[in-house]
Parts: sequence; structure tokens; C-alpha cells
Amino acid sequence: MSTYAAGASRRRAMGLLLLLLMATASLCSCGYGFKSGRLRPGLRTVAVPFFENRSREPDVEIELTEAIIAGLSADRTLQVVDEEQADAIVHGVLRKFEFVEAFFGSERQADEYKVRILVEVTMTDRNTQETIAGPKNVQGEGTYLTADGIEGETAAREVATKEIVEGILNMVIEEW
Repeated sequence: MSTYAAGASRRRAMGLLLLLLMATASLCSCGYGFKSGRLRPGLRTVAVPFFENRSREPDVEIELTEAIIAGLSADRTLQVVDEEQADAIVHGVLRKFEFVEAFFGSERQADEYKVRILVEVTMTDRNTQETIAGPKNVQGEGTYLTADGIEGETAAREVATKEIVEGILNMVIEEW
């Protein structure tokens, strides 16, 4: 085989490898995944009562619970209903809500903070009281710059909440 042919063959193999890597990265970064879609037999509906708040931050459990209900409704694998009609109930305890310094500037003042939220979640069968999933700790974290003020803090809270919703969705839908 000539040097030119060997080089062309090597470039073609590298091109195919690069194409395969790009396709894999594309699938991972676009949010596509492979989910079995299977649920526990008889599990079609779920209720999410307001989480218990054991943190020092008032009303976080309300926005968190509403975000979880919205996430489950948008996912549409399970129908969100009242407790009396539900096959399962997702119980949660907000264990921690905190602001943590993340980055210090040249004057030794915090320029960036993290909003960290920790919840403990359990899903139980409403009729038998059997634990279906959990208890599991789910954490969300978002960062913001102090210069961004309340808008930055709000955006960081939303990021942390979104991470928790995704973690709970994974637990409820995939880990039954």
C-alpha cells in the first residue's frame, strides 16, 4: 500500500471516529436520553403535597413543591392528582437552604455566591404505605454574582430548583 493510500485510510478512520464522537456528544448535550418508560404496575397517578420546610428560609417549600408538580405534569409519565385519587404520594422535607460564598475577589469580599437547596424525598404507595422510592437526598445548586443583585439570586434559585425537579423526576420515574 502506498504512503498516500495509508494516509487517506487513516484520515477516513479518524473522520469516522470524529463523526461518531460528535454524534454521541450531540445526543448527550441536547437532553436526549434513553429512558425505559416503564413504571411499577398500577402506578398511573401521583400526588405531591407541600414539602415540609425545616430550613430557615420561609416559603421556599411552596415554590419548590409547585415546581415539582409542574415538572411531573410536563413529563406526562404520571398524572398529578389529589392525594385521595393518587396511586402514590411524593413526600418531601426541605432540609437545607443556604447561601455559600463561592468566589472571592481581590479585596477578599465574596463576588459570587451559591444557592444550595437540599431535600429528602420519599415516594410511597398510597394504599399500602409501602415505600416505592427513597428516602433519597436530592440537591440543587445555582450560582450568582453579587453585582447581579436580586435578579441574580432569583436566577440561581431557579437553577437549584430545576436541578431538584430533575433529580426527583429521575427518582420517581426511573428508580421505582
